[in-house]
Amino acid sequence: MRALPFSLACVVLVVLAEVTTSFVDPSYGLIFHSIIFISLLIATALSSEKSSNFFQGLSLAPLTRIISLSLPLANFPPYAWYMVASVPVFLATLALMRIQGLDLRSVGLGLSKPLQQAGVAVTGIPFGILEYFILSPYPLASGLSLGALGLLALALILSTGLVEELVFRGVMQHSAVRALGERNGLACVTALFAALHIGWLSVLDVLFVFFIGLFFGLVALKTGSIIGISLSHGITNVFLFLVMPSLSLGKAL
Repeated sequence: MRALPFSLACVVLVVLAEVTTSFVDPSYGLIFHSIIFISLLIATALSSEKSSNFFQGLSLAPLTRIISLSLPLANFPPYAWYMVASVPVFLATLALMRIQGLDLRSVGLGLSKPLQQAGVAVTGIPFGILEYFILSPYPLASGLSLGALGLLALALILSTGLVEELVFRGVMQHSAVRALGERNGLACVTALFAALHIGWLSVLDVLFVFFIGLFFGLVALKTGSIIGISLSHGITNVFLFLVMPSLSLGKAL
């Protein structure tokens, strides 16, 4: 089974599934993502080892949305949604790593070029500020003590930063580059990453996330590590959901 045409079809289908989820009905979106997920598992069974690993990696994209749509997140406070949803995604990613025989270094969990990684991590601050002006979300948590906010910020860095980067730039990009080459593999994973942000209902944000994903992917390829981009991703969300809304709310008061 040819990997490139299948990957293009997968990107298009995920975009359609996200549009269905956001503009039609989340239940239909769940069914759509489930069909994509099952199709990728079938492709995995029918392919050679290299393509099989690639299709397994791609399956994490619809699986991420299936989990977020299926969990009873309404029973949890909003600030816990990302943490709760990240746990099964993280466990599924670890299982896939074990199946494919990937060690920590293979998925970028090694601290190579630490000064560069620190510099990359700091980019999360301007990214978070810029995305706040695009989306202007409400504060994720208000009325919490400073210590509680610190713990929440750490949880965001781990759940949205580390877990999502392990999924996309760690496991998925690793297999995509092996199957498609650097350019096509990077483009495929970045497109899927951006597509899963359609739910914010902002074309500008999808484009913004695409270019951030492209930057993260290039850094992972050049440094062989996802540590810096995981921190940048997490810090982006800390500024997007905690710091900037709190500052704006303080000015309003």
